[in-house]
Amino acid sequence: MRRRRFPLFINTTAGAVFIFCWIALLGLSRTLSARTDGNDRQKVWIYLDTERLKTEDFVPFTCSPRTAARLLRKGIPGAKNFSATVPGEHIRAAIERCCREILFYSRALQAYSVYVDSTQILSLLNLPYIKELQAVRRYHRTSPPAPRRQLEKSQVVNPLYGNSYAQLQRLNVPAVHELGFTGAGVRIAVIDAGFYKDHEAFQHIVADGRLVAERDFIFKDNDVQDDQTGSKTISAQCRHGTSVWSLIGGYVANTYIGAAYNAEFLLAKTEILASETPLEEDYFVAAVEWADQSGADIISSSVAYRYDFDNPANDHPYEDLDGRTTPVARAVNWAFERGILPVICAGNAAQLFSDGGLMSPSDAFGALTIGAVNLDGQIAGFSSHGPTPDGRIKPDLCAPGVNIFVASSGSPTSYNSGDGTSYATPLIAGSAALLMEKYPTLTPAQIIEILKSSASRSSNPDQSYGWGVPDIYHAMFAGDSLLIPGRPLARKRLYALPNPAISDVALTFLWTHAIPTEKKVPLNIYNLLGELIWSTELKPKIAGTQESIYWNLKNLQGQKVSSGIYIVTINDRDTIIRGNCLVLH
Repeated sequence: MRRRRFPLFINTTAGAVFIFCWIALLGLSRTLSARTDGNDRQKVWIYLDTERLKTEDFVPFTCSPRTAARLLRKGIPGAKNFSATVPGEHIRAAIERCCREILFYSRALQAYSVYVDSTQILSLLNLPYIKELQAVRRYHRTSPPAPRRQLEKSQVVNPLYGNSYAQLQRLNVPAVHELGFTGAGVRIAVIDAGFYKDHEAFQHIVADGRLVAERDFIFKDNDVQDDQTGSKTISAQCRHGTSVWSLIGGYVANTYIGAAYNAEFLLAKTEILASETPLEEDYFVAAVEWADQSGADIISSSVAYRYDFDNPANDHPYEDLDGRTTPVARAVNWAFERGILPVICAGNAAQLFSDGGLMSPSDAFGALTIGAVNLDGQIAGFSSHGPTPDGRIKPDLCAPGVNIFVASSGSPTSYNSGDGTSYATPLIAGSAALLMEKYPTLTPAQIIEILKSSASRSSNPDQSYGWGVPDIYHAMFAGDSLLIPGRPLARKRLYALPNPAISDVALTFLWTHAIPTEKKVPLNIYNLLGELIWSTELKPKIAGTQESIYWNLKNLQGQKVSSGIYIVTINDRDTIIRGNCLVLH
């Protein structure tokens, strides 16, 4: 079922407005009726109509120093940062008077998550700056939990890595560790269902102070290990997240090693595993924004959303998986545009859906979506895949996700094995951290480009494998070609190399929008008199993607241009990318 939207403002008579609002109230109430929490509370998104708000209706939002440093390092200008402000207290107070409780304001969605009852909806709709109300969707777990079993005997054993060697060797990670790259200085946010911090595999992280922060979005506290569901033990609640975290950060010499064991970590708990308890998408959105404010460089998420067998009104139809519709996909795009690399599981539902079983937010434009292969590199039958409704290839990459050796929450020294794209995802997140450790100024799009270029199917990607399984050792030497000596690329800036130019010149820049438009944009070159000298059209790419256009120093008539300074501009929607080129003959 498509979600119902109720735009408030229409050009009509007062009577028609009343009838319209009454119909909207009736429709939204019916939509929400199946989403109450038992106390007649219904959770909704309240989207603001920012065009109806004035500058003075907003107040500055201050980024943490770590986040500000990431934005600067990735070349993201503060002037373009639409998350630099939040609604003022008077806006919040007006909304608070019309609802049960405000949970949080989403900078990514420009919306409040609130609890309301059915009698308050009309009051909200009557506020002059409300764009729409949308029910917060609730789900039951959409990716079947990975099966647990005794580890099959590993084909390759390294004494230092123990049984974790084979899964890392498929990605050539141990060779990168030998180069001295272990994820140091890279901050990774792991979004999952709970984490058993007492496990031996994490004690080096805790002792070094690299567990930077943790947040339980279910119970609104800062302990991701506790459990308050009553029917579930800590072991069960923390099982999935513990295993996922271990694949990135675990370290016990001669027993277990994760892909980026010296990284820093943020742990976010957004799910309750009790089967009777629904998952709510706003927890994921809140976790993404918390990760941003906490200075994350990478988000690793092995949770996914699509359908709810108990209430079909919560389902996302296939056409919603277009990378820009679901709130969780929009949050991932937002994080990507702010310089965070979101590594997202594809899902384990390929055999449940004729369309491939792709979940959200793995459909997001900004998601590095991960499928699962076995240790021989063959695709796992359960691994969800595209195409997306708009024809994009998903997953982007694959990693081992069958018979994977992981830490278990059963005891501080327990390990076992399991299957799932949930396990493939942190292996890639940890691998990306190794690359980011070496190249801290590269954008998420550039990191993805390097990983794809090193992968097993880089020349022939398909909808099952994407670009295949990356070779991380090879990727560690590919980033040099994307760097301009001495400085990182900046957004809104175009670089000419060589400069001065004598023959051909490469005009290099970064695309600026998280969701590229289908419409081509012009690249124009002018002389200092403002006369158009040369022009071409470019197909936009996702934000942070580096592109180089070569100019042969000829004008539109095919004649060599004279010596002098030339101005280069690219009009990418509301953003103008500029640069200068000096030509010498």
